[in-house]
Amino acid sequence: MPESRAIVIFTDLDGTLLDHDTYSWEDARPALDRVNLLSIPLIAVSSKTLAELEHINQNAELFDGLIAENGGIVSLKSAMEQHGPSSETIDMVREQIRSAINVPLRSFRTVEPEIIAAETGLSLDDAIRAGQRHCSDPLIWQPSAQDVRIARTIAEQKGLNLVKGGRFHTICGPSNKGHAMKRMLERLAVFYRDMSGKPVKRFTTIALGDSPNDIPMLAEADFAVQIPTKNRGRKAPLLEHSNLRLAPYPGPAGWNVALNEILDEITNTNKNSEVLHG
Repeated sequence: MPESRAIVIFTDLDGTLLDHDTYSWEDARPALDRVNLLSIPLIAVSSKTLAELEHINQNAELFDGLIAENGGIVSLKSAMEQHGPSSETIDMVREQIRSAINVPLRSFRTVEPEIIAAETGLSLDDAIRAGQRHCSDPLIWQPSAQDVRIARTIAEQKGLNLVKGGRFHTICGPSNKGHAMKRMLERLAVFYRDMSGKPVKRFTTIALGDSPNDIPMLAEADFAVQIPTKNRGRKAPLLEHSNLRLAPYPGPAGWNVALNEILDEITNTNKNSEVLHG
């Protein structure tokens, strides 16, 4: 008998589900409504803090699980796991980088919320939440290529990574979005059952992202969607993947089209795909 499969969707936020400039997801509303109707778990996977993701979810109730700080935090049903490094380790590495480069360096952990707001376009309240970091630190700097190489070398010497997202270079641990995705699937298997009431043994996974820090997550997915970068319109694939889809538009509009196309394909042709019940 064919193995039953359930669908889970993992999505980056900034520049992917959220518009790069307005932070709106309204253009993705049709696909979001469909995901909700089908009871498909939607997991936010972001460099944002847990405080930011929880605030978004309190207002919109979009997500069934949260992966914060580039995979350093995994939260499902209000139970949080920290897989990233301590804040003390992050601070030590940042200060070593500051001493080794020739450009001014600040970070989300070292500046006032007003500066975070100015750098990101966030409201002051949202900027406060963006500064509540457990295990990563976005850098505020204007580096040369040499500065980036120096910073990356220092981070790697201490067992950390320097990851480039849509806006910032971020100091973080070796855990990434792909590692956190696998851990989230393990936790989902504990809580969810398929339509027959049996534990889910195999998930069909869809992942959507737009930046290099999304590559580990996209690589783990059965269906990977690359969202083009707004204003630059990135067309070169971020990775080699047997089932990589390039969305036709940036941000939530492209998210909406690409996800609906995949759901059409899965729900119409893959009769073994199931929705999850928690």
